[in-house]
Amino acid sequence: MNFRNFVRSSIMAFAGVVVAFAIGEGIIRIATANQKNYIIEMWRYAKLLKKQSVDPAVGHDHIPNRTAMLENVAVRINSLGLRGPEPVKNAPHRVAIIGDSIAFGWGVPEDDTLRGNLEKLLPDSIDVINVGVGNRNIDQAVSQWIDLRNKITADTLVIVVAPRATTSVSTKSAGWLVEHSALSAIGLTIFEQLSSGEYGPQALVDGYKKQWSSPEGKKIIKSAFDKLLKIKNKDKSNIIILDVPEPHDFNDYKFNFMQQEIRSLSDKYGFEYVSTLSLLKGPPSSSYWVSDRDVHPNGKALKIMADATVGDIKLFYESNK
Repeated sequence: MNFRNFVRSSIMAFAGVVVAFAIGEGIIRIATANQKNYIIEMWRYAKLLKKQSVDPAVGHDHIPNRTAMLENVAVRINSLGLRGPEPVKNAPHRVAIIGDSIAFGWGVPEDDTLRGNLEKLLPDSIDVINVGVGNRNIDQAVSQWIDLRNKITADTLVIVVAPRATTSVSTKSAGWLVEHSALSAIGLTIFEQLSSGEYGPQALVDGYKKQWSSPEGKKIIKSAFDKLLKIKNKDKSNIIILDVPEPHDFNDYKFNFMQQEIRSLSDKYGFEYVSTLSLLKGPPSSSYWVSDRDVHPNGKALKIMADATVGDIKLFYESNK
């Protein structure tokens, strides 16, 4: 084959790959247009509502004043980059809910999020704001609140500590192709799952045990609790640790090591501790999921968590009148 034929063949092969990729991209977008594919919806969330944070300790923030439909749920981001309405100006008291996608209320209408439920349960004099952002560990979530304290204050902090609280979350970009291509996003996710070589319920247990007992995991949660203690001492804030259990099976629960660690740390640092595991036992665990493909807690589960937390919030305000 001479050079000219080689170049022609290479161009045709490249064009074939581009066409095949474009067709695959189109098929994926059409197939997931119903907004029921968890991977694609999370990809769209990052693409439509998130940006790189100026604070490396935070990783990423919401883009202020944006809206989107995600998993067929309307999501609005206010001027502070928080999900929900604008904070009430000059509110006598304020509760800030801090955490990851569970605090954010992934897949749940705004009124049924933890913020929405607490707002219904608390007096009008107490404003409730949602400082939850998806795909964060607990240290990144607390770091965001430290940055946000320059703009808004709160006398009660509800810290949502979920199973992924100790995960090391990369703040690096996945690359232009993954950021702009649904096909690439799904391909990368599948590749990472397959390359891990771990599957099934026991692999999930073992993975979380490794994560929570690792030096990096312990460092992440200790750093967050250290920061919270400084906030408590400086601002006289009421710190409530809301312990959210792993959602796959509440009735045959195999992740008690997480709850033991969270309870132990809460006692050590002098924070109020709220456990919800016993309250979620009984019904099939799937009845608390956003969908059969998404184990994030639904409005029913978040209502139970709000009911479990509201007593400690009210007690704090009543004892400080």
